[in-house]
Parts: sequence; structure tokens; C-alpha cells
Amino acid sequence: MAERTERTLIHAAGVFDAGGVQASPGALLLEGREVVAAGTPQSIGAVEGARRIEEPGAVLLPGLVNAHAHLDLTPLEPRPFGGEFEAWLQSILDLRADQRAGGTLRADTQLGIELSLAGGVAFVGDIAGVGQTEPALALRESALGGVSFIECFGLGDRQDESTRQIRAVLDSVPEFGGGVRVGISPHAPYTCGPEVYADACSIGRPVATHLAESLEEEEFLRDGSGPFRRLSERMQAWNDGVVIPDCHPVEALRGVLDSRPLLLVHLNYVGASHIELIAERGAMVAYCPRASDYFGHPRDGRVPHRYREMLDAGIPVALGTDSRTCLDTPDRIGVLDEMRHLYKRDGTDPLRLLAMATVHGAAALELDAGLVTFDPGAIGGVLAVDVSEGDEPASLAGALARGDAPRWVLEPGADS
Repeated sequence: MAERTERTLIHAAGVFDAGGVQASPGALLLEGREVVAAGTPQSIGAVEGARRIEEPGAVLLPGLVNAHAHLDLTPLEPRPFGGEFEAWLQSILDLRADQRAGGTLRADTQLGIELSLAGGVAFVGDIAGVGQTEPALALRESALGGVSFIECFGLGDRQDESTRQIRAVLDSVPEFGGGVRVGISPHAPYTCGPEVYADACSIGRPVATHLAESLEEEEFLRDGSGPFRRLSERMQAWNDGVVIPDCHPVEALRGVLDSRPLLLVHLNYVGASHIELIAERGAMVAYCPRASDYFGHPRDGRVPHRYREMLDAGIPVALGTDSRTCLDTPDRIGVLDEMRHLYKRDGTDPLRLLAMATVHGAAALELDAGLVTFDPGAIGGVLAVDVSEGDEPASLAGALARGDAPRWVLEPGADS
């Protein structure tokens, strides 16, 4: 006869998820790594033989999803942005050169994993770097789940070479393992041509791409000029076969968006027609609020990020952190702090923010949404987040008003 899994009953100031659970005070009953029930203490009642945990000053949340991160860049500690994107990018290129020379890629990713767990992240969409499988292997040895997106570049005459290389890399590592799937990330339409995108979408893996991140990107895709042209030449990516699409970055991917749902990262500069196009094609969005503000977006009188319009249009907008250098929390990498940022900056509804950090993030990474809600069944982890003193009844807003690091009541597990 199989041994029964231990039950744990947690009483807290509140229990909240994006699936309809809003209880204050709240209770959560677990059996091993599965949710049995969530609601008020009265609705769950006494549970004979259950281990008890008391969290009277905190609300319980599911483990969160960071839909866009660069964990291998974690050694680049938070620092002010000097206003020169090319200079900032050079620091990235220098770090990657050092990683290749010193063999530190896995250790650097491991640091990012540790800080992600400290930030309350259970699942991550990590950009692994060009042709790199070490980050995926590091993730598979950790408690985090999610997707490791292997990055690729290729313009003009170099597209065939790029597609051959990425397929060879994908063949070298299993698609699934340890709760982590391996996907593909054509970097951006100013570094990848249409053939690279088409091939990436034909493979059947999750696909993420940076899009409409900067005005310099718009400039390059309109006429091939500006800082990104100089950057392309410096990186020896420019060649005679490059074709400039002469359109907005979203429109440059119009044909690609017809092929499969894509995860579009950033979208700092889009119009209403682009939102309509993205919604019609069923794409997902990862918005990195602190990174966007760090780089000074939007500029030149452009409207603020349109994430709320995207949500209203039915687009799953998830939250991401980008790299650690953009953050104001040097001890952690997590989207709880992105939620707090938007709550304080924009007054966004806390439950809408929780959906962005959980179920929309799950959609972005093609995960089961049940892993990040308190629906009965397996869950990716459970967090306790302290609320403001005197917050009666305890609310999610009270948790966002503070700046404390979250605590794991049930830590993530790769088998979730």
C-alpha cells in the first residue's frame, strides 16, 4: 500500500491568485506538492494530522513567472545607464568574451538562478545566448522550470548559416528535461532576416524575439541607417544581401506572426494598429517595466508603454526583468518587484498585475496555468509576501506597497 503524502495546512493573512482565489484571512491546504483546497480558514476547516504553518502577517501567492531574463548576464551588477546604448552593449559583449575565455557561463547562470529564487520566481524564460546550451543545463539542475531560449543572429547572406547552426545546437540537447524546455530566440528583426524567423517558427519549439524595443530599431528598419547600422558593421553582421524592410518592426514580422504564436519582448514603441495585429495573430508579450524605465523609454514624446491597452485587447502580457544591470534590487531578480513598480508608477490593479506575473507568464512560456494558480493539482511553488502593518483585511495591494523579498512556503521543484 502506497504511503500517504504529508498534508500541510497554511493559515495566512490572505490567499490570492489570478484564478479567482481571493480570501482574507486565507488558508491553503497542500498534499505534498499539490493543492487540495484554497480559500478562507472556515471553508477549509480543521484538517486532522496536517502539519500547520502560520503566516499571520503575510499573504500567500503562487510562485511567479519571469517571462524574459538574461541570467547569464547576472555578473553585471545594477549600475546607472549612461545614455549611450552602444557603450552599454559593449559591456555585454565584453562579459560574453570573458565568459568564453574563462568558462564561467554555467556559474554565471547559476548566480542568476539563485537570485531568481530569492525573487520568488518559479519559472523563467531565459535567453541563453548565441548557440549556448550551458544555461539550459544549469537550469535543468536547478529548482526553476520554464524555457531556455537559445539565441541566434543572421542577416542577408548569413541566414542559411544561422539556420544550420541553430538546428545543430538544438539537435545536441534534448528538448525537454528537468522541467525546462529548449526554445529558440531570433534576436530581433534588425539582427535576423526573414529566413531565420521562418525556420525558427517551423521547428515547433517556443520562439521569443526582442521587438520594437527602441527608436534606433525603428530607424534601422526604415532605411538601414543610425546607430544600429554602425553596430551591425562593427560586429561584421552587415553584408550585401541585407534587405531593409522599410516598415515598423511589428510589420516586419507580419508574415512570421501568421506561422505560430510568438513571444514578443519589450514592445516599447507600438501603435494601436500594431496591437490589433498582435492580438489577431495570438502572440504573447513580455514587458520589462524596470528595464524600460532604466533605458529611458519611451523617448521623443512617444506615449507610455501600452501594456494596459494590450491586455484590454486580449493579449497575454507577461512580466520580465531583462538583465540584472537594469534592476534596483541587487539581491534578487524577480517579477514581484516589477508588479510593485507598476503598482506604484501607474496604479495598476493588483489582481491584473498578479495575472501578468502568473497565468500570462505561463501562456508566454507554453506552461500549464494550473502550476501558477491555487487550482487543485500540482503547483510550481507557494510564496509568502509580508503585508503592510494595519492592512485589515490583508490585501494584495498591501503586499505590493512594501519592498520586502518574498519567502518560499513551498519551494519550486523541477518535477512540477
